[in-house]
Amino acid sequence: MAAPAAEQVHTTLRRSWQCTPGPCVALGRGAWQVEIDGGQFVIKWVAAPGRSRFEAGLQAAQHVDAAGMGAGAPVRAADGALTVVEGDGVVALLRLVPGRPLRADDPLDRQWWGDTLGAVHRALRRFAHPALGGFDPAVVRREGPHLGLEPWLRPAVLDTAAAVRRIMVTDQLTYGVLHGDPRAANFRLDPSTGKVGLVGWAVAGTGPLLSDLAAAVLAAGGPAPAGGLVDAYLRASVVPPDECDAVLPALLCLHTALAAARAAGRIYDDGGTPRDHAELTRLAALYAELSASL
Repeated sequence: MAAPAAEQVHTTLRRSWQCTPGPCVALGRGAWQVEIDGGQFVIKWVAAPGRSRFEAGLQAAQHVDAAGMGAGAPVRAADGALTVVEGDGVVALLRLVPGRPLRADDPLDRQWWGDTLGAVHRALRRFAHPALGGFDPAVVRREGPHLGLEPWLRPAVLDTAAAVRRIMVTDQLTYGVLHGDPRAANFRLDPSTGKVGLVGWAVAGTGPLLSDLAAAVLAAGGPAPAGGLVDAYLRASVVPPDECDAVLPALLCLHTALAAARAAGRIYDDGGTPRDHAELTRLAALYAELSASL
């Protein structure tokens, strides 16, 4: 399924949102930025099978936005709909969250990163939606030839998924709404106000809140560079520090193994890019370090 052309999106905005938009500027990944009546907005397209989850994520973003943190809240169409059918998918009109993306290599940005993620988790404690997907410790292909590219990879994926499933059964974890993709690039710092927002809610779900933190730590490069991020998160979130100490290492191993499996899948399918090969090498070293400390 391919995203529609900018001209199609432009027509949909005029028809379904009954507005006069400016030119649609492509942002990539089925997204465009557009000016409407002097304000800046983002148009997001997703394939039809993901509509229910996308709309649930939009409502989560709306909840976060109402709590005072920019989240790219949706603007409903003229008929009240969150999304409108466009080609093989649906489009939504979102409020642009001003500011620059956080930088994963900046110590102060990492503190803002953790603080905002913790505050978002806290804000969503009373939000629920039946279409939010549940956390699955094995969200990539656990079998298949791509896992044979590295001798450590298949056992790592299977063992870490099993370990996290055991923890979810035996331990009392803090559950809630997960953003699903808390990379630094999805956070927006507005220098004029000092506020940090979180965008990109298309893959939101539910599960142990520490899964989001583990994904953020991995995106920051691992536990060593992400120390400030974790400390800031624990100050802002509802997760007890002792739970983090006990569970985060296993979740971080899982996220590392799954990220490596995704890189291996890209390499197996079409040869991958130099970046994919370098990423697989980096993740192998990180997994060895993390698993040794469990």
